[in-house]
Formats: sequence, structure tokens, C-alpha cells
Amino acid sequence: MIAVLPLRPYLNFQENYAAMSDDKLLLIAASRADLVQEAAHALDSEMARRRLDYGEADARTRDIVRQEIKEARKYRSSKKASKYFVARANGWTLLLVTVGSPLLVIGLMVFHLVPEEWLFPILSVCMGALLAILAVQPWLRKTSSFWISLVVSCTVQLTVGYWISVQLAPQTTGELKGAGFLTIIPGYAVGILSFALLQKLELGKDRQPRSQ
Repeated sequence: MIAVLPLRPYLNFQENYAAMSDDKLLLIAASRADLVQEAAHALDSEMARRRLDYGEADARTRDIVRQEIKEARKYRSSKKASKYFVARANGWTLLLVTVGSPLLVIGLMVFHLVPEEWLFPILSVCMGALLAILAVQPWLRKTSSFWISLVVSCTVQLTVGYWISVQLAPQTTGELKGAGFLTIIPGYAVGILSFALLQKLELGKDRQPRSQ
């Protein structure tokens, strides 16, 4: 009976590692524990010959992982962003919305510049306008269509807010939040429709000379 011995191809790990660049060798060195014994010994020899150490390999691996995470976050941000809206809001503008609008209302209250029933509508309009400016792409803020539609939106918000302030008179924090939501949303809806109409009119003007 003839015994069949398993054939094992001869792998010259030393030559393979010698032909690699330092970066590629460091990447392999970071996962030395996964190598077979012969490969690990050949890797040790090549690392010593080039005067590279395994600490440098670990550092290199961490740098690559950090770069991959950074690229992944950048890719997700670009996927979330749209033609008209930004993917992430600016922190300073958020602070302005959170702090600036209440300070404006407090100033109006202290100096009695407007009747009390107008304080809530003004606060809602300020927050709605700042959030709209914050949410859109920079190029959009350079168009007249955006600012015209923003004025229309603020007018609607001011009207709805005044009606809510007089008719419902919200007092608690929960009621104020709900009333603010009901004030801002109709303004946004009318503002978006106004913007779409203005964009369509501008597009029609641009195409008109070409058809003549």
C-alpha cells in the first residue's frame, strides 16, 4: 500500500517580505499573531533587517483605522446633504438661535417696545427664520428667491403666532413648544411653495430668450 503524503507548496516568505514596501510590511506586522510560524519568523528577520519595530506597525494600523473612520464619516455626511439643505448645522448659528432669540424677546419685554401678545409670535418668527437660514446650502442664501420666500414665510408665521397667542394663550413649557411648532410649520410650508414658484418663474425667464 502506497502512502500519499500531503503536498505543501514551498513558500519563500523571506523573499516575499523583502520585495514589499515598508508600509505594506508594517501592515502585515500588525497582524503577526495570525501568521504561520515560518511566515512569522521570516517577518521578524525582515523587520530586523530594515530596523522596523512592531510598535511602529501598531501605530501605522491605528492611523489607517482613524483615516478610514474619517473617510466614512465624510462619505455619510455627503450622502446626507442634499442640493438645498446642509447635512450638519453650524454650532455658532445654533447657539445664536438658542440664545439670541430669547434675549431679543426679553429685551422687548424689558423696554415695553411691543404689546405682550406679540412677544410669542416674534420669538417664533426669529427662531423659524434663523433655522431656515441655517439649514439651507450657502449658494441658496445668495438667491433673491430664498429671501423673498423667507419674508413670506415669516409673515405667515407672525400671523399664525399672533392668532395662537391671542386665542390659545399658551402658558406652560409644553404648550409653548407645541404652539411654536404650529407657528413655524405653516410658514415653512408657504415659504417652500413660494420658493418653488419663484424658481419656476426664473427658469422660465432663462429659457424664453433661447426659444426666440
